[in-house]
Amino acid sequence: MGTDGRDTRWAEHRQHRRRELVEDTLRAIRKHGAGVGMDEIAAQAGTSKTVIYRHFGDRAGLYTAVVANVHDFIHHDLQAALELTDAGDLVRLAHDLADAYLTLVERDPEIYRFLLNPPDAASVDPYGGLPELIGEHVTRAIADHLSRQGQDPACAATWGHGLVGFIRAAADSWMATEPRRPRSLVLEHLDAFFTPALASGLAAVPQRQEQS
Repeated sequence: MGTDGRDTRWAEHRQHRRRELVEDTLRAIRKHGAGVGMDEIAAQAGTSKTVIYRHFGDRAGLYTAVVANVHDFIHHDLQAALELTDAGDLVRLAHDLADAYLTLVERDPEIYRFLLNPPDAASVDPYGGLPELIGEHVTRAIADHLSRQGQDPACAATWGHGLVGFIRAAADSWMATEPRRPRSLVLEHLDAFFTPALASGLAAVPQRQEQS
């Protein structure tokens, strides 16, 4: 039995309305802060809490939708930044990744704080698999670099995911500190750690053994 056209239109309407409500939630967070209440979100959307709950079930459902929206945005921007970097320059890659991540966090600090403080009922990971996606990109860059140098790429996954996790943890700590230090200073600290660490690490990676 075919799908009724009215059902399709209704499903599209609901998806459109959900996107609108998520955008209104983001505006309310920017306006009122990460601790924004449902009444404030409803007022921003020009509707009632009942309507919001009808679309998302509860605050945890709305939180999950906001996480998905923000992660799509962050992932797109980080990928764009990394694609402009020479994958063979691992020091520059680490710098550009840290710079792009800190810039995105600083641009929307209340949104970031909102993501890091999920409702008690929310079971979604506030990072939503984002570190894994970016970590895979960095892992490939490191593995390609080592392979071109004739070195064993076995450490690439550990380094790639570890690099992303380190930057994320540094950003979380930075955002939790008041008054917040200048982003340029945090980036300088990260560069001071990664530059010698990558240089010594790369020098210690053994040459790949050719299989007979």
